[in-house]
Amino acid sequence: MAKVNQRPWKIPGQRTRRKAWGFTTQVSCSPCPHRHEQTGAVLHPDGVRQVRSHKAEWTKEDAEKALAAMLLKIEPEKPKSMGITLGQACDRYLAAKSRKRSLANDTRIVKHLKAELGENTPLTEITAARISEYRSKRLAAVRKIGTGNTATERRLTAAAINRPLALLRHLLGLACEEWGAPATAPRIPLERATGPGSSGWSQMRRSGYSTCAPFRQLNSGIIGDA
Repeated sequence: MAKVNQRPWKIPGQRTRRKAWGFTTQVSCSPCPHRHEQTGAVLHPDGVRQVRSHKAEWTKEDAEKALAAMLLKIEPEKPKSMGITLGQACDRYLAAKSRKRSLANDTRIVKHLKAELGENTPLTEITAARISEYRSKRLAAVRKIGTGNTATERRLTAAAINRPLALLRHLLGLACEEWGAPATAPRIPLERATGPGSSGWSQMRRSGYSTCAPFRQLNSGIIGDA
């Protein structure tokens, strides 16, 4: 029989008696997993277990809700996990790519992404809107070349913008397919390249033009972009 009641209790060392709301009920315990510590005997051979629960902070309404939750087998809501963070995902990515020849470049890009998007940011918060904001910031960014009065400013090349975006897209894809989070990876468009690195230049490299000095100079300048 289930009922809500009050049980007297007192703080050790004090005479004042207090009352705590709680409940008493019987629940099914068949087959019974509980055993006596010394003899190993089944503690509830009849398949019924008596449950008593009282808490000092409970009101009568709290006790009634707790009793109803037990009878209906309602589990208390668990706090939602924040899931894997960008920093954790980056560590797993670098570990998975440990044999990659360009690991040093990936490490540099990973450091950049953590600084821009936040190392402790959950992957679920790296949305398409967040990525679009980062991409716009990179499109507007400029880098200074040279020193003193001869220094000039240039906007980042498409290749420099695409490298972090491509790595982030691959990382989020791995998180979605292999690491269990997030449920879906946001779409990350890349900038259209018009110089070295574009489809036309790739065809030139395959045709043997990559050995010429002008191409090597241009290509090295693009790859060195940050």
